[in-house]
Amino acid sequence: MIQIENDQVWLADIPKSETIEFTGLLPKYKRLLNIQWVIFFALIIVGLTVAYFTFDHIEIIWFGVALLVWFIFLMIKFSFIQLSFPNKGYAIRQKDLHYRTGYLTHKTISVPFNRIQHVEIRQGFISKMLDLAVLKIYTAGNSAHDLSLKGISLETAEEIKMIVTSKVIQDV
Repeated sequence: MIQIENDQVWLADIPKSETIEFTGLLPKYKRLLNIQWVIFFALIIVGLTVAYFTFDHIEIIWFGVALLVWFIFLMIKFSFIQLSFPNKGYAIRQKDLHYRTGYLTHKTISVPFNRIQHVEIRQGFISKMLDLAVLKIYTAGNSAHDLSLKGISLETAEEIKMIVTSKVIQDV
């Protein structure tokens, strides 16, 4: 006769996620975010300027209002990048990987190693110049990635990929 154990788990016995020590992201990642948003907002200002000079019926006051709204959104976005950056980080434990982000709302994504199906490293043009990478982790039963670990160096991404891959192989 096979005996199956199914012991009760008490909430007090479960490790708290607040006790996890997260490793902060590289400061270069903040620079990358700023560059990406500068490009985005520059394209918007170019579009506004082209629209103003192309369409004769747009009054200068509406162009000024659009510029003011653009500037306000620009300042808000850059403020959120500055304020949220210290809260971003990752942690690797024996059985799982965690990624934390957020300023007004905090979000922690936890992925157990035994659910991971695929791991890939990506670098964009600007990321490559700054030696940054994104580690994308895909889990079973989902067509999209479940975790994107951003703001790490390419070397760190490769190390984490090796750790994750070895853990996944051990669990098989």
